[in-house]
Amino acid sequence: MLSVLSIGHSMVFLEELVELPRGYIVQLAKSKCFPVLFYGLEVCSLRKYQYKPINYVLNSTFRKIFNNRSQETVDVCLEMFGCLQAERTIAIRKRKFLNKLSFIHNALCRVFLVTAKAELESCCTDV
Repeated sequence: MLSVLSIGHSMVFLEELVELPRGYIVQLAKSKCFPVLFYGLEVCSLRKYQYKPINYVLNSTFRKIFNNRSQETVDVCLEMFGCLQAERTIAIRKRKFLNKLSFIHNALCRVFLVTAKAELESCCTDV
């Protein structure tokens, strides 16, 4: 039996998905699927309503893996496996990106340095 776990454009083919421990499936999703989902979002200015579909994908993934529809159970599983909601994950990635950008000695990057530092101070203070 061949099963497919699909998030965005990333597909992970697993043989005997039912017999594979759920922790392995979560780790596979965290390492292969979620990075594709979050790719490039650290450079975008997202509004609150734009996080909702991303959180829906995260929650649906855990609902499918654990075969449970309860949001409370999904929240516990997300916390247990160290998966953060989209707002928090993207804020951490944005902070890391802006910090790296401030150390690049490229002339083009220097043009955006003032804006990057201001955005780093304003949007990522709670991370």
